[in-house]
Amino acid sequence: MSRRFRAALLTLAAGLSAASAAAAQSTAADLDRTLGEVQAKSHIPGFCVAAFDADHVIYEKGFGYADVASKRPYTPQTVQPIGSISKTLIGVALMKGVERGWFTLDDDIDTLLPFPVRNPDFPDKPITLRQLATHTSGIVDREAVYEAGYVAGDRNDLQIAGFLKDYFTVGGKTYSKRNFARTAPGAAYAYSNIGATLAAYIVELKAGESYADFTRKTILEPLGMSRSGWTDQTSGPERATLYDEKLKPYPVYTLATYPDGGLRTSCEDLAKFVASVLKGRAGQDGVLKAGSVEAMLKPQFAAGAMPASLSPKEPNQGVFWQHRREGTVGHFGGDPGVSTFMAIDPKTNVGKVMLANVGGEAALRAYGAELGAAWRAVLAYEPKPPAK
Repeated sequence: MSRRFRAALLTLAAGLSAASAAAAQSTAADLDRTLGEVQAKSHIPGFCVAAFDADHVIYEKGFGYADVASKRPYTPQTVQPIGSISKTLIGVALMKGVERGWFTLDDDIDTLLPFPVRNPDFPDKPITLRQLATHTSGIVDREAVYEAGYVAGDRNDLQIAGFLKDYFTVGGKTYSKRNFARTAPGAAYAYSNIGATLAAYIVELKAGESYADFTRKTILEPLGMSRSGWTDQTSGPERATLYDEKLKPYPVYTLATYPDGGLRTSCEDLAKFVASVLKGRAGQDGVLKAGSVEAMLKPQFAAGAMPASLSPKEPNQGVFWQHRREGTVGHFGGDPGVSTFMAIDPKTNVGKVMLANVGGEAALRAYGAELGAAWRAVLAYEPKPPAK
């Protein structure tokens, strides 16, 4: 997700804290009606939503089309990329590494990498895993380099080492002092996709296998996420067509830094992932131990020690999970043809997700209000768990 696209998403998010002003959706029928009305009046080709607790899917439904030309419906099983929500899997993978004794979050990443990563303006200041996970490392996404990583086609070799070595090694093809902020590590917040991929690479090195294989074996398969993967080939055939602001299909594309935004999944599968985190919050061990889930979601910035440039829309950070102004914890995602939303309500321990197959900076300018209306309705839904 580019810096400009993230800014557009944050602008959209500014209105989402007004969810409390939206009419409460007290029943599934209420939510059906509201979302159906949003879809009928909007330009969103298709989307799905799900609400769930740690043990039950409470609401799950698709609206509109996964493919407009063929009128193929968008369902909870429809697969699409989810953009930066993918980073929450890096958070889980890091905590898995901590559990296995591979590292601590406060380790200097130079002790874990085969090449040094140092801000040239602060060569004596180490960068830590925690800083990568909270976007305070000082690593900057140089837009021309990052955007060149979006490649047309459906084939991705899932090799991230070369890209990262070129970006961070003096003399590398894409190395520049501009790859780093002019602030010391830990001093300021600056969202970094490449920094997130560097964290995934450290997991990859310690695991002795690709990040894609590690997450498949430790997250996707144990949770039964059979429609999820890092390529089209591994995520099943029920894929959504992705649309731009003119509602024209985007060509299929892949992402060189795939851990930061390349997961393909469905509402049904993403709900399984978030539910595993809800179980941890409820004290149950699963993919992660309950204590690791608590540590992952815990606000990382102490009062009085906030980094500079932190957005008031996201007043704190977990380990690749965002604390939002309205009180939820989760993540947004956006890419060409992709707009996605995920949130946990800490008070109720209910999770909610929404995936839509339209996106991009121009699409958000054109249809952001429509996407926001749908997500506000989902946030306002006050589900009652099924009777046990």
